[in-house]
Amino acid sequence: MSTVAAATLTSDVPDYVLTAAEPTVTKLGNGVTVASLYGGSGPSYTTTRVTGVGSKHDKVGGESALLASAIGGTSDRESVTLDGTPALTVDVSSLDALKSAQLAKLAEMSPAEQMMDYLHETAYQGSALGNFVGGTKETVPAVTGGDIAGLVGGVSGADICVVGTGAGSHEELCEEAEKAYGGLAAGSTEVGTVGGASQFIGSDVRIRYDSHDTATIAIGFKGASITDANALPLALMQCILGSYSASDGLGQNVASALAQEMAQHDLATYTSAFSLNYSDTGLFGVVLTAPDNKLDDTMWYLMPNLVRLAHGVSDEEMSRAKAALKRSVLQSYDGDAVSGAGIARQLQTVGRTISLAEMMARVEALTVADVKAAGMDVISDQDHALAAIGGIHELPDYNWIRRHSYMLRY
Repeated sequence: MSTVAAATLTSDVPDYVLTAAEPTVTKLGNGVTVASLYGGSGPSYTTTRVTGVGSKHDKVGGESALLASAIGGTSDRESVTLDGTPALTVDVSSLDALKSAQLAKLAEMSPAEQMMDYLHETAYQGSALGNFVGGTKETVPAVTGGDIAGLVGGVSGADICVVGTGAGSHEELCEEAEKAYGGLAAGSTEVGTVGGASQFIGSDVRIRYDSHDTATIAIGFKGASITDANALPLALMQCILGSYSASDGLGQNVASALAQEMAQHDLATYTSAFSLNYSDTGLFGVVLTAPDNKLDDTMWYLMPNLVRLAHGVSDEEMSRAKAALKRSVLQSYDGDAVSGAGIARQLQTVGRTISLAEMMARVEALTVADVKAAGMDVISDQDHALAAIGGIHELPDYNWIRRHSYMLRY
């Protein structure tokens, strides 16, 4: 029996996990995927995910964000998520107003709030994945109606996934999807890489403000794609590193060893690990904020906490991280609208839905060996990308950090 199957049979798995309903899935003639997870009474929610758009597909910069804003959705790097089944069009007469609103939004964002954009820009420089999600103050004004029309023109039926949750009828949802997107060309129905290949480049971008008394830093390593075997171990490693905020008042009384050291030595005031998965690559790392005169010590404690993941973690850390990851999985099913977006993402990236029981079993089946293998592949003696903003005069240079990505251990 496989370890996943064995974990599924353990007696401590709650009934609500084993008996969780699974969605009904239908493919329309032109490749549009329609899924529903209806049950009970109450409101009905419809979520549409489009993979033919997203900042990775922007040619100028900001087209996807403007499109999403025009039709009531949100954009990310590889897709746009919409409420309902709106037409993928933008009224050209409203484009100037949309651009003004987007520029106002960008103006309100500090460089630190765009930290992950800067990190992607340097990690994937020359690749479309490095585009800023919302564009920049230079690119947004240059977007024309033709640019958005060209973006939408590349969308095929296979790029559309419509998911209904709450209360409703699957047949009626199929009719609604057919009416909205049945006129799109079929396109390829193969699940795979979105857009061109993304090449990770070890590099850094540093924006120095000597007038700032703090610095925000994000360090990332080439992670795993959403279908990579390392994706789940990296998610567990994210939970092992955890997050920390000095304002929480917990101080050293936190589970994460990294957070304990930051609190004990009064270093970073905020840390948060991340593991981002895309269709062909990923980013794994930590973002933190620290005083400008403690960056050297902060990096001194950060790097060993990253590298040690490749050499083993304690049983207690594994247990706590598994509990945290299971809680995160359950939260992804918390609410009809949230679960709809998750179902759409699974269907478009994995090609099927992953049941709650299977996901819990996969988490439980993870071992220390899985964590060590992922740590060796992703962190140990590997190039990194780094973005830093603020008072960074004390931040070690790239080679110092690179040298501390491995242990001299035989």
